[in-house]
Amino acid sequence: MRYTSVFFFYLSTLSYLATFVLYLLYVVLKNNPHPSPLPARERVQGEGETRLGIVASSASWSPSNIDWGRWATRALVVSLIFSTLGVLFRAIELGNASQWVKIFFLPLSTTYETLTFFAWLIPLIYLWVERKFGLREVGLFVTGAAFVMLSVAASPSFAPSAPTGVPASLQSYWLTIHVLFMVIGIAFFTSGFGATLVYLWRRYEKTLFLLFGALLTVIVGMIFGVIPLFATLQPMKMLAAVVLLLTLCAGFGWLLLFVQRRESKSLAWEPLESIEEMIYRCNAIGFPFYTIGGVVFGGIWAEQAWSRYWGWDPKETAMLVTSLVYAIYLHARLTWGARDPGWRGGLVGWLSIFGYLAVLYAWIGINYFVASLHSFV
Repeated sequence: MRYTSVFFFYLSTLSYLATFVLYLLYVVLKNNPHPSPLPARERVQGEGETRLGIVASSASWSPSNIDWGRWATRALVVSLIFSTLGVLFRAIELGNASQWVKIFFLPLSTTYETLTFFAWLIPLIYLWVERKFGLREVGLFVTGAAFVMLSVAASPSFAPSAPTGVPASLQSYWLTIHVLFMVIGIAFFTSGFGATLVYLWRRYEKTLFLLFGALLTVIVGMIFGVIPLFATLQPMKMLAAVVLLLTLCAGFGWLLLFVQRRESKSLAWEPLESIEEMIYRCNAIGFPFYTIGGVVFGGIWAEQAWSRYWGWDPKETAMLVTSLVYAIYLHARLTWGARDPGWRGGLVGWLSIFGYLAVLYAWIGINYFVASLHSFV
């Protein structure tokens, strides 16, 4: 094989797939009751003779008897070992191609490196979160995302694996600091997003499909209706865009309030409190990493590379909007949530969904669908 890192990323891809299956079995089978013991059979040989009792095992083998969660966690550790070796060898390969990368040792200069690095960092941070909160259902989302990232990275046309150097104008240690802080923030946001999905599924169950459908309608309406109208810079069309945006948000907000009032009558808060706490902790830790890494360290690096701290580049703007969404989430959680636990996990939880969608747009959407100074990543 041409590059050693590719071999280890291939192994980690297969390992993440197996880990995903184990987490899936854990989610599906964890609530199934254990089978009842088989009845004992006794054979009496006669009066005065000893009684021989032949008793079946009280715990006959069944898929429900296996601790799939523990095996999934062990498989995740193995996957991380393969992925860690892949990241280390990739850094060495980049160092052989660029002396600058050898000095700063951060394999995050292209799409291939970004995907493979995220496929290592996101599960690594999730493993710490899982040990702290014990919510293994999130592992289904995290390992699935890692498998998809490595699968996409394996496509030569989409993410070439050949090591390349960083443009001279961008070679600065602030690039390392800026990118590293942001990817750590995104990794925590990913675990928080996975926990939010688990929370909303448990809270709303079948109603979740309706809510997600309404959310997608708002997003599609913004992409195909609001943004094009704003782009015309014509006052009447921009006013129409504002009216359309307010209508979409009002409709979605009304649906949330309707579901919130109906569900809160029969919902017990205690079983969901630990999940909501995990969401809050992940987003609260990720927020300063993402915001400081993007706004502060990114601005310093931009001044060195482009002679200005801020230029309203599409990626800079999307990153700022993402930070504002998470700031609103944290504010709402600490104000509304302090007064009413139902609001803390209900409407506030949806802000976590909006925040992560903004993360994906700022990271992936800008790179491939919008012309930007950051499109080289």
